[in-house]
Amino acid sequence: MTESTDKLEFSYEQRLMLTRRVMELFDDWSLGKKEQLQLLGIDGKERMLTQFRYGTPIPDEQIVLQRVRHLIGIGDALFHNFPRTTAGGGVWLRHTNKYLRKRPPLSIMLEDGIPGLKQVWINLDCTQGWD
Repeated sequence: MTESTDKLEFSYEQRLMLTRRVMELFDDWSLGKKEQLQLLGIDGKERMLTQFRYGTPIPDEQIVLQRVRHLIGIGDALFHNFPRTTAGGGVWLRHTNKYLRKRPPLSIMLEDGIPGLKQVWINLDCTQGWD
């Protein structure tokens, strides 16, 4: 899987909105702080997450922006697959999946980086990965 070479550009306000959305997803999925930082691709202290929750936008770094784009896409796809409960997505992420070589999607996302995020998103949303 190759990643798009298109540069993602967002204003401060847009990054703030993306930050709020991804933090909501992390809450819906009941993720720990270390998992959250790892999914964002941020090598930092856990207090950064508190800053994100209180108005600091995610860093304007391509790797972080790409990860957030995939995470929000995964979140949207999970919402469409589990429209009656936000907890359904968190449960789905933790259980093995026969279409993902019997690995839990969360493990793929944490261990395989952006290619793993993309793989999980493609599995959830058939409109992804048509390139």
